[in-house]
Amino acid sequence: MNVGVIQIMKFAIIGHLINERHKKLMPKEYFHHNMILSPEFDIQGTKGYITGITLTAKQMMNFDLHEVRKKILKNALFLQNNYHVNLIQLGGLTTSVTHGGTWLVKQEKYAGFVNHGDSYTVSVTCEAVKKSIEYFKMNSSNLTLAIVGAYGIIGEAVSKILTPQFSKTYLVGRREKKLQTLAKNIHGNFTISTNLAVIKKADVVVTATNHPSALLHSHHLRQHAIVIDVSQPPNLSSKLCKQRPDVNRIDGGYVDFPEEYKVFLPGIPHGKLYACIVEVIMQALENEHGNHVGSIEMDHIKKTEKWAKKYGFTLNELTNFGKIFSIK
Repeated sequence: MNVGVIQIMKFAIIGHLINERHKKLMPKEYFHHNMILSPEFDIQGTKGYITGITLTAKQMMNFDLHEVRKKILKNALFLQNNYHVNLIQLGGLTTSVTHGGTWLVKQEKYAGFVNHGDSYTVSVTCEAVKKSIEYFKMNSSNLTLAIVGAYGIIGEAVSKILTPQFSKTYLVGRREKKLQTLAKNIHGNFTISTNLAVIKKADVVVTATNHPSALLHSHHLRQHAIVIDVSQPPNLSSKLCKQRPDVNRIDGGYVDFPEEYKVFLPGIPHGKLYACIVEVIMQALENEHGNHVGSIEMDHIKKTEKWAKKYGFTLNELTNFGKIFSIK
């Protein structure tokens, strides 16, 4: 990594559009040179931008991987060369298509740092699981957990943390070999499976996949299941929530964020922000020069938790699609 000495960190988020509706909600002035670029915003003296490529989640997964990566690198270089950005956070599927950010780190033309932001997302997700169980006055040691996308960057870390806390855990993913590799590093009572049908056995479900649309359907979920949905786009649709009012969907990736900073993203409720974005903001505030890509280190999760306490970015209440959660 050819990184020079950098005195002040200036960050940017490189994400993508969730769907066509998301594109329509994006302010017209954000579209700039075939990319998304917000006005500069200031957080406690640290400056940054919300940016992204103009592909939707489905397009991201269907386009040629090489071409998608070229768009991401072009975005990163534009920010570096024109806005002096030296810290990039990869949002949504831009993490997946760059192999957890490791691909971008290896590109010689980009001289800054990269963070996928998933470490603090893991922390917030586990906190959401804990708060959800407490909300329903239950004990995890008596419950069955399912983690969908268990060998992904977020899923792997969540699996390591949560599996020992539950009576039984199902680690679910599409690839048997990756699940077998994951299993070597997990402690507790668990079973690996490539079959989504096992989710029906779970009291609590955590979804952390890169699926470009809603993955879970009614037949996958047992009565009164608690679903902590981390994925963007969501793995559990608002339509299904209306069809199955017994199912309790909880946002897995939001934290409370002061409205005074006026960070605008379509679909994000007032006073909230994605934990992954908050992580890179905190890294910039800390002026920590380093990459956080690929598999997550448990020590870094703890570091992000300390940062969050320091700066007051916390999960105060449970939400469902940004609205305060309550039993229907």
